[in-house]
Amino acid sequence: MIDIHPPHHAATTRRDFFIHLTTVVLGILIAIGLEQTVEYLHHRHLANEATRALLEERHSDEVANDFNIFGTERHEHELLHDLAVLRALRAHQPLPPGPFIVRHVNYIYATEEWRKIHQSGTINYLTGNIGFINYRYEMQDSFEDLLTHSNQDLSRAASVLRSPTDPLNSFEKNLAFSRFFNRLVAAHESLPQQEIDAAWATLAEPSHLAALSPAQTDSLERGLQIALADDESMLSDCFHIKRNLANHPAQ
Repeated sequence: MIDIHPPHHAATTRRDFFIHLTTVVLGILIAIGLEQTVEYLHHRHLANEATRALLEERHSDEVANDFNIFGTERHEHELLHDLAVLRALRAHQPLPPGPFIVRHVNYIYATEEWRKIHQSGTINYLTGNIGFINYRYEMQDSFEDLLTHSNQDLSRAASVLRSPTDPLNSFEKNLAFSRFFNRLVAAHESLPQQEIDAAWATLAEPSHLAALSPAQTDSLERGLQIALADDESMLSDCFHIKRNLANHPAQ
């Protein structure tokens, strides 16, 4: 802020008065102009930093979305297999081969930078069509909210498959799958199918199918069907995100 000081002595003539008045007005205008210039440069710096951060976050979200399409389609495949198992069980027919898997593996979208520029107010300094970016984040939130609720409901439905004697999950098992997951993402989901199937098999439920009562079988089947419908909604969100990214490559 630039201080404007009045003259140290009163104007003695009308000419002196207007000279002093002009000097003060020009000083104020210069001070305002300098202040606005500094503020503009600061806002532009914030906008440039935010734009770079959002581009990096966009790349992360693009990777996440591609995997979430893969992971959701894989989950649908597992659910269809599980439903076939239950139908065979109910009909007293041989069960289809393969593990009984209910877990939905996903990649978390990055949102930190987007939330940060909203909280700081930097969103007001960005140019371009921010609506398209906002829509993508809304779709990502929609996917993750539905995924959370769907996984909770499916986990409760699948609890009938477990017994008190089943081994608990372990850190080592989670670490091994996490390492595989990182390799799979880095390879853009193109690892050998045998390796993918083997890793997914470690997610299998204990699957005490023979001990299920008819009511438990019906309840589990209903849970799997609802999860399958949830997956279709989540895939729709992913496809919307993918189109948004493809149609607006610079944002």
